Amino acid sequence: MSERYTVRVLDTPYIVVTDEREEQVEKVAKLVDHSMRALLERNPRASVTMAGIYTAFQFCDEKIKAEEVANNLRVQLQGYLEDMNKLRGELDEQRRRASSLEQELRALRSEHRD
Repeated sequence: MSERYTVRVLDTPYIVVTDEREEQVEKVAKLVDHSMRALLERNPRASVTMAGIYTAFQFCDEKIKAEEVANNLRVQLQGYLEDMNKLRGELDEQRRRASSLEQELRALRSEHRD
């Protein structure tokens, strides 16, 4: 169920309606506020709109890069899982082979004793 929160960015209140927890909303608002304040301090002639657009651009860029990293990690993990399954199959085969050789050895020892 959506909740309604009031957050402040650059000392201006904004109402946010979301399914997110209040802590998450506050965290995001603080991040946006910090980013915009930092930009405005570096460039006093920038407008609040410019700071907002730059901040949105920056966060979208970070999101896209994070998604690319996550996708690369998924591919890498899939490769590791495939390698693990292959090695597990090879291990099972080696265990069967070892068991077969142990049985053969026992049979040969038994024949040799007789």
